[in-house]
Order: sequence, then C-alpha cells, then structure tokens
Amino acid sequence: MRVHDLSGETFLDAFYAPGRPVIIAGEIAAWPALDLWNAAYLGKAIGDAPVEYQGGRAASADFERYKDDHVRQMPFDRFIAMITAEAGNDAYLTAYNSATNAAALAPLQADVGRLEKFLVQTAEDAGGMMWIGPAGTFTALHHDLTNNLLVQVTGRKRVILAAATDLPKLYNDKHVFSRITDVTDPAIDLAEYCNLRDIRFFDVTLMPGEMLFIPIGWWHQVEALDFSISITYTHFKWKNDFFESYPF
Repeated sequence: MRVHDLSGETFLDAFYAPGRPVIIAGEIAAWPALDLWNAAYLGKAIGDAPVEYQGGRAASADFERYKDDHVRQMPFDRFIAMITAEAGNDAYLTAYNSATNAAALAPLQADVGRLEKFLVQTAEDAGGMMWIGPAGTFTALHHDLTNNLLVQVTGRKRVILAAATDLPKLYNDKHVFSRITDVTDPAIDLAEYCNLRDIRFFDVTLMPGEMLFIPIGWWHQVEALDFSISITYTHFKWKNDFFESYPF
C-alpha cells in the first residue's frame, strides 16, 4: 500500500501499532538531498575523509552474518569512484558502519529534513543510518529487532517482505537470519524448503522520495536496482526497544 499525506496519528493507529508495512510518499519532497545526492555531489561534499564500509562481500556467502570480517576503510572519494565504476555486491557502506562514519558524513545532514510526525529528532541530530552502494548490492533475507523506516533518497530498491507470523515457515537459522538467502533464487530446492509455497511474499520497488515502514519481525531482503542512497531510522515516537528482551 502506498499512501500520501499520512498523519502521525493515522500512522500509529493503522500501521505502527498493528505492525503493518506501508510505503509513504511525499514526506521528503522538500529535502535538498532528493535533488542533490548523486555520486559526484557526494564525492565533492565528503572528499577524502576516511570511511568504513563492508567489502569483500562477493567472496563470502555469509557476509551478512559475519560483518566484522568484512570491515574495510577507504577515503570516501575513492569509495565513490570504486562503486560507480562497477555494479555488484562486493562493496557497500551500510548501517553497520554508521557509528564509525558519523563524523565523516556529517556534512550531508544539511541536505536532510526532519520527519517529526513519526520520529524523535532534534535540530542537532536527525539520527538515521546511511546506506550507499552501487546497483546490485543485496541484503539477505532476515528480520530486524526494531521497527524500521527505510527512506529511499537516490535510486531504486527492490524489497521483498513476508509477515512476522510466517516465522515458522522461513527456516530461521541463526539469530535473525534464514537458511534461505534469496527467495527469488531459481535454484532453491522446494522439496527441501516446501514451506515457501505457503508464504505470501510482498514484492515492492521503493522509488526515490518514498519511505517504507518495515515492522519489527517482518522478514525482508533488499536489492539495489540503481546506484542507491538510503537512510534507515529507528527512533520512533513510540516504543521501539523490544530488542532489549530478545533471547540471544
């Protein structure tokens, strides 16, 4: 479902509280980032400041589970040149690198507005975790321990979701990951993973300027269709600390 002009109260009642995904359009139409953020602009804005990213992902089937093994550093302008030269999943600046990159990417905050109908934000700190990567970056099937708001600024992303209630059918393996990496893989053995036949998957393309609310526990996998810049927010105005009681 795509909606426009959604109030905070309606979002809470119709989507956040019952845990229903929704695409929200129009909320970031006035953000300068929507027009400015491309590879050339970012490279000039951040320059050669060192950033952390996830690298060497193409050589490992478990790049999502063992993120620390894939931590790399590089001057930002070199990183941008690298990911715009070739599509693929090998290099990706992700939310996992967010804390380390906060100072380096701080100049971009001037291009980002506020979403105070939905989030707790201050004039000094908008929050949010950045994702920057080429076409072809892929986040394997998993569920998160928070409600997430995925804001798509540049490029498109394909997101495939399944309801949290389908947990028993999605072969949860370790922590928040499934034994199945990609539900669109034609090589999946449906004799072994027969429960997949009973799951309703929601396949959406998130366009620049749109936001996707992903409720806690909802399974999802994400693929960038273009050079892509996204921001994930978790600081909602309503309770979102369920991860604190998750049985690790």
